[in-house]
Amino acid sequence: MNELDARLTRRYVTKVILYILLSVLLYVLTTARGTVVSARLVNINVMPFFVAALGFFEGPYLAGSMGVWCGLLLTLSSNTVEGAEALALGLFGVLCGTVGVTFMRRIALSGLACGLGFLALRGVMSAVYYQLFYGIHPRDIAVSCALCAALSVLPGLLCWQLVSLIHDRLTEEES
Repeated sequence: MNELDARLTRRYVTKVILYILLSVLLYVLTTARGTVVSARLVNINVMPFFVAALGFFEGPYLAGSMGVWCGLLLTLSSNTVEGAEALALGLFGVLCGTVGVTFMRRIALSGLACGLGFLALRGVMSAVYYQLFYGIHPRDIAVSCALCAALSVLPGLLCWQLVSLIHDRLTEEES
């Protein structure tokens, strides 16, 4: 392995480690007691925005694997079926990394649109689930999902900026 390949590999590993640490930090800030930002018992969810940003900047492979990792973290504090969050966010990362990059520009608005789309789809699935099994009216679920999306937009934009910063600092331009 020559010196250029070793330097590029070192940069890539550093980038992946920073993304893992950032995902753990985001998880702790959004779920730990005392740091939870919430309104009317609705917490923010920045993981879809983080995975969407990874999809746009790093491609489908890293975004899919980090989506699975973020989903596993969310499963720790969620009352969903084990592994459902990991599967959903992993597929979402692959989708953003392939379809999003192909048909959308790499700007913050695209990442926010993808993250909000994921939260909306998750809200529809939650409304159907809670209506079928618990008899909760879908309107109540829709209100809580809309509140979650509204609370998550600004932190999602911050996630986009952090991923952009890490990507720009540690990605070497091809000559």
